[in-house]
Formats: sequence, C-alpha cells, structure tokens
Amino acid sequence: MKVSAPLSTDEATNYPAPSSKAARAAITALLLCAVFGVARAKQLDELPAPEAAAVQIPSLSDEEREEQDAARALAERRQKMIDDCEQNFGTESDCEREVDTELRAEGLLQWGVRVIHLRPPR
Repeated sequence: MKVSAPLSTDEATNYPAPSSKAARAAITALLLCAVFGVARAKQLDELPAPEAAAVQIPSLSDEEREEQDAARALAERRQKMIDDCEQNFGTESDCEREVDTELRAEGLLQWGVRVIHLRPPR
C-alpha cells in the first residue's frame, strides 16, 4: 500500500482557470438577465393600475370621529392615572387594576347604573 505525501495548500486550492468561452457565456447570460429585468420593470411602471385595484379609504362620519376621539382621550386619561398611581404607590399591576376599577365605576355612574351590594358593608 502506497501512501502519497499530503497536498500543499497551493495544490489543494489551485483549480483550473475557467475557459474564456465559459466566462463569456456567463457574462452574456448575466447581461441578458439584467436587460430583461430592467425592461420588465419599465413595463410594469408604465401600465396603469386597474380601477378595481385602487384602495379607497372611506371617510369617517362625525359620529365615528367623535367615538375615536373619546376612546383616545380615555386611553390617555387611563395612562395618566396609572402613571400618577405608580409615582405615588409603586407597583404597576396594582395600579392598572385600581385605575380600571375606578374607570368602570365612573362609567357606571355616568350611565345612571345603580350598583347592588349583596352583602351589607362591614
């Protein structure tokens, strides 16, 4: 059994140089792809969009706009109340629960809902 000497780094990485025909063919193929890609992009830019593809954004009615404004104001007020609670008392989860309870109570009072207690207060 004959053992050959290990290959040197130069011998292991020395690949044959590509033939000039193969290099020309590869360059030609890349150029054709680039030309056709540019032509296709220009073609897509020139085509008008069909009317069915246009997205129409419906305008909001005054009532919907007022509801959004009220929801935004409530969210801002809730966050301010949570921030105030955290500054005064510390824990976030307790503050969120406390603020949500307070806001629900205000909402119930606003709509004239009466709260019925099942047990008398101690």
